[in-house]
Amino acid sequence: MSVDWQEHVSQPTYSMKVTKRVLVPMRDGVHLSIDLFAPDGDGPFPALLSYSPYWNEGQYLPVPSSNPHPTAGLGNYAIEAGNSEYFATRGFVHVVANVRGTGESEGEYQLMGLVEQTDGYDLIEWLAAQPWCNGNVGMIGVSYFSWIQYLVASQAPPSLKAISPLEGANDYYRDVCYRGGILSHGFLGYWNTELSDRDTTSRSEREMSPAELKAQIEKVKAENGDIRHLYSVYQLLSAPKKNPVLFDALMHPTDSEWYHERSGYKHFDKIECAVFCGAPLDFWDLHLAGGFRAWREINHVPKKFLVYESFHLRPFAEHHDLLVRWFDHWLKGNDTGMMDEPPISVWVQGAREWRDEVDWPLERTEWTPFYLRSDSALSTLMPASTEAADSFDNVSYVTLDAAIAGIPHLSYRTEPLEKDLEITGPIRLNLHASLSDSDGNWIVELRDVDADGASRIVSKGWLKSSFRAMDEGKSTPYRPEHPFDVEIPVVPGEVNLYAIQIHDTSNVFLAGHRIELIVKSIDHSLEGGWNTIFHHLPSARTVTHTVHHNSEHASHLLLPVISRA
Repeated sequence: MSVDWQEHVSQPTYSMKVTKRVLVPMRDGVHLSIDLFAPDGDGPFPALLSYSPYWNEGQYLPVPSSNPHPTAGLGNYAIEAGNSEYFATRGFVHVVANVRGTGESEGEYQLMGLVEQTDGYDLIEWLAAQPWCNGNVGMIGVSYFSWIQYLVASQAPPSLKAISPLEGANDYYRDVCYRGGILSHGFLGYWNTELSDRDTTSRSEREMSPAELKAQIEKVKAENGDIRHLYSVYQLLSAPKKNPVLFDALMHPTDSEWYHERSGYKHFDKIECAVFCGAPLDFWDLHLAGGFRAWREINHVPKKFLVYESFHLRPFAEHHDLLVRWFDHWLKGNDTGMMDEPPISVWVQGAREWRDEVDWPLERTEWTPFYLRSDSALSTLMPASTEAADSFDNVSYVTLDAAIAGIPHLSYRTEPLEKDLEITGPIRLNLHASLSDSDGNWIVELRDVDADGASRIVSKGWLKSSFRAMDEGKSTPYRPEHPFDVEIPVVPGEVNLYAIQIHDTSNVFLAGHRIELIVKSIDHSLEGGWNTIFHHLPSARTVTHTVHHNSEHASHLLLPVISRA
C-alpha cells in the first residue's frame, strides 16, 4: 500500500451522540458504569473500550488552551482514554468504563486482579451483543488503559478482535513497584492520588488474615531499615489507608504470585486477538519495558510494534490515525495494507527519522563492548591490569543544595565521536563492583552529550545489590534478567558482578558527541525531569560504592551498534 493510506481509512463522516452512566451487569450482579460516544448513524458499528479506575468524568475535563500539555502538578496525567470525538466521527463507538469500585461503578476495587479482568470479559461480550454493535470490539488508551488490555485479553473474550497497548507496563513488579528491586515510592505515592476508588482499603488488608497482616508488617519493619528514614512511607505500616497501593507494595517486597496475577506478561500465551504494542523511548521509568517485552514474548497472534519518540501528551490524542487504521483492519475488515508492511516502526533519536524493521534486536547488530576506564573514560579498548578503581559515597538524605551541586556519582565518557554512531536495541552493563556495607543501589543512565556539553538521557537501568542473582534461563548475553525472589546480602569489600539491564533504545550519537555513562545510587525528585515523580527509596546507610575496571574485572557496557553505511 502506498503512503496515502490515510485516504483509505475511515473518514470523519459522522457527528457524535453521547450517552452517560449506563450500568452494565457483571456475572456476579455488580454493575459497571460506562459512557458511550457513538456515531450518529444507523450502524452497526464496532466498539472501542477504554477501561480504567480513573473517574469517567475526569476523561472529559477541559484543558486550558494556554497549557495543552498538562503536568502532574495540574493533576491531569490520568486523562488517557483517547479522543472520543475522533473515533466516533469515524464510525466507532468509544466506550469509557470505570472498573469496579471506582468512579460510579459498583463493587470493590481489585487493583487489576482476576475479578477486574473477568469483568472486562463480561463488558466486552455485553458490548458485542448490543444492537448498535457489529459484534467486534477493540481496546484503546494509554498507561493503565494499556496495561489492563493485556490482562483482559488474556481472558480471551470471543468478541475482542484487537488491542492497542501503545504505552503500557505488563510486569507489575519490575515496571511499576520495584524497578531493579528498588521500591518506586515516588510513583506509587503520586499514582494513588489519581485513582478514583471509593474504599481506600488495600488488597493486602482484604486478602490476609489479621494475624498474617500483623506478622508481615513486623517482618517489613525488621528487614527494611531504609523505610525508617522516610516517614511518609514508614507511617503506612500503621495507617495503610493513606496509600493502599504503596502499602500493598511494602507488603510484597519480592516478586511473587501476587504480582503475577496483575502482570500481563505472565498471561501472554492466553491472548487470542491481534496486538498493536508500543514503546515510548523516553519513558524508561514506567512503560518503555512493557512494549519491548510484549513484542519479544507474544509470538502466536498477529502483531505490530511502534517504537516512538516520547511519552504521549495528556489528554491522550496522539497516534489516533494509526489506531483507526489498525481497528479499521481488525474490526471493520477495511484492509489498507497495514499487515503487509514491516511489523516494526522505529523512531531513531539523534537522526530524527522513522525506519521500518522486521526483528528486534536487529539481525545486523554488532554487539560492541565499551569499557569503563581510568580518568572517567569510556573506550572500546580493554583496561590494563593495573587500573585503579573508582568510588563514591551515597547520601541517605538529599538537601536542595546537594541536589543543585549534584548527586554523588561516577561518570565515564568517550572521546568526541569521529562519525555518527547508532545504538539500537537492548543494552547490558556488566559492572564489577564492591560495597562497604551489605547492600546498596545501582542507578545508571546512558547519556548523549553534545559538543557544547549539554546532555540528554538516552536510557536508564536499576539494580539493588542484594537482588544481583541472575535468572539464567531467561537471560541472554545482551539482556540480563533477575528473579527478584530472594535477597542475598553483599559481603562488604567483595567484588561482585552486577549485570544491569538498561532499557532498549534507538539513538544516533552524532559526530562530535560523546557517549556517557552515569553510575549513582540515588535518584531524587529535586533532580527534576521524570525524577519529580519516578524517584526510588534511597539507602538509609552511607555506603561506599567502588567500581572496578581492570583486566580481571573489566566493567563494560555492551552496546548494540548498527552500521549506518
